[in-house]
Amino acid sequence: MNNPINKNGFPSPLCKPVVVPFSSTSRFATAGQFATVVLIWSLTPLAAVWTVQEIHWAWGLMIRFSLAIPIALACQAYFKIRLPLHPQALLSYAAGALGLFASMAFCYMGASRVSSTVISIIYGSAPFVSGLVAIYIFRSEKFTSYQWLGLVIGLLGLYFALGLNAQNMLLSPLGIALEIVAMLLYVFSAFAVRAVAAPIHPLSQMTGATIVSWLGYCSLLPFFWSEMPVTLPSLQAYIALIYSAVFSSVLAMVFYYQLLNKVNPTTLMLITIMTPVLATLWGSWLNHEMLSSHFILGLLLLCTGLACYALQIRSKN
Repeated sequence: MNNPINKNGFPSPLCKPVVVPFSSTSRFATAGQFATVVLIWSLTPLAAVWTVQEIHWAWGLMIRFSLAIPIALACQAYFKIRLPLHPQALLSYAAGALGLFASMAFCYMGASRVSSTVISIIYGSAPFVSGLVAIYIFRSEKFTSYQWLGLVIGLLGLYFALGLNAQNMLLSPLGIALEIVAMLLYVFSAFAVRAVAAPIHPLSQMTGATIVSWLGYCSLLPFFWSEMPVTLPSLQAYIALIYSAVFSSVLAMVFYYQLLNKVNPTTLMLITIMTPVLATLWGSWLNHEMLSSHFILGLLLLCTGLACYALQIRSKN
């Protein structure tokens, strides 16, 4: 995922609202797109974990993006949207690659050490981080008392969910650190794309950033040549790779940018709240990940904090 984030912590269009040309504009179609994005993003952490269980993270990401690029280019051709190559566009692609290349690299490295539920919890805190960046770095926003309350509750939720309150920490500290770095790079990439403000279509931004990221992964492969897959992966790994390429990298992004121009920010925030909850269910059911009482408490606190944050943004808007 690589979504430019606005000052309220919500992903926003790159320059001006651009609707991807789908034929149906009914509420039923919008609800279907919303549900699809939530479902896809809730399963994405599990796909990352399944990939790195059998394939080295660098090779897994290279394969994922190798599959995603033709699909993205096919979408460009179908919607008759060109891929700009002027300097500002290339700079915007590079800024987007900070989230797709660098962030995904750290995410997949950490995915071999922590569960998919932990990944979803950490990425669920991204709206808080983006809000703090807007306040203290770009000075473009001020938190209200309710937003500060939501931030405190959310951080408390992370404290419990990551097991920081336990005397003997069960989760991998390195894995948690890698995922936090991945989330921070994701947020800064979104601000970088917004700062470049290239006048290009969101679909072109996604395609260009994907191509730049693929080139980055290819440049890493000589350092991990000994990790090249020599046997065919299992059906589970195949499903994870294809799912990540087709659904996470392309389809969810197309639908999400469509939603940006149809629903209000508070409704969009529901995606951030619902995704960690569903990801926890998928991880427990499909990957038999253990859920402690502290994790469940932390998840509830995080969702409560995000809800406070979202409701205050609604009142401000």
